[in-house]
Amino acid sequence: MANHPENPGDSFESITQAILAAQTIGVVSHQRPDGDALGSCIGIGEVLSQLGKTVHMVNADPVPESLQFLAGTERIQVAAELSEPFSVDLLIILDAAGADRVGNAAWAAFANSGLVINIDHHVSNQRFGDLNYVDVISPATGQIVFELIKSNQWTLSPAARDALFAAISTDTGSFRYPNTTGATYRIAADLIDLGADVGWLSQQLYESYPQRRIELLRGLLQNLDIREDGKIAAMKLTRSEAEAVGMRDGDTEGLIDVIRSVDSVVVAVFFEELKDGKIRVSSRSKSTQIDVGQICAVFGGGGHKLAAGARISGPIEEAAERFLNEVAKRFHGLD
Repeated sequence: MANHPENPGDSFESITQAILAAQTIGVVSHQRPDGDALGSCIGIGEVLSQLGKTVHMVNADPVPESLQFLAGTERIQVAAELSEPFSVDLLIILDAAGADRVGNAAWAAFANSGLVINIDHHVSNQRFGDLNYVDVISPATGQIVFELIKSNQWTLSPAARDALFAAISTDTGSFRYPNTTGATYRIAADLIDLGADVGWLSQQLYESYPQRRIELLRGLLQNLDIREDGKIAAMKLTRSEAEAVGMRDGDTEGLIDVIRSVDSVVVAVFFEELKDGKIRVSSRSKSTQIDVGQICAVFGGGGHKLAAGARISGPIEEAAERFLNEVAKRFHGLD
């Protein structure tokens, strides 16, 4: 398959050559893995195993409870729990805009590694690999992985098929976000033709949340922060609030879409206080005139125009004020 016209970097051909030349391959994604990160890892990991490769899938953090229904997630090891690092010929990093997003523990898990391949779709990607394929037009890394697999006519196992459907579905907001392309729908159709059960997968992804997540949302909405005549909406989650409901990794995934769905809201922001005191910022925009990727870049983060994130110093109230003031400036610039 030829390079995307936006020139994502190295070709599928060069990446394929590196894969075929390697016998032992590591696969890793970003910290706090979401559906796209995990789905992409399982998708490529399954295919590589079928090619006879020895594959080690590792992440800095455990698989969230909400995604453990996906076959193949049991193969993903937690970096800190490894007794010793792996020695691999090739390391494939998926859905990570920067080397830092992988996490020190995951890098250490592959202390002895050869070539590094970086496959991603974030416009802020730092091209940190020896080979880089960054397609900023693609709405999901899972879509790129599917295209790589299809370009080589490699066979998709049921686990890889379902994982890639989950990857693409979650990063497109169940095919609702404006970055969804015609190719995205055609790939989804291909996956369905291969046997993906859309009803079951969608129920697992969007209709199987634990009760504690609803309790968490109830508390967040009670302190909803609305600014700029309803154009900005923000929620703040402290460690004490998270611990009170027994929150687990993945419980907050998608909560930002609740406030993003309000008709007047243009920018939605979710602030979460982490165990180390840092504040994790997730932001969404409904207008290309308000580029949250640029806003997050001011705070050392990045992402896309309409979806981006950052980690900034606390306390959470001060962090929220700094970030929301920066968002408000963008609206004032439009006046």
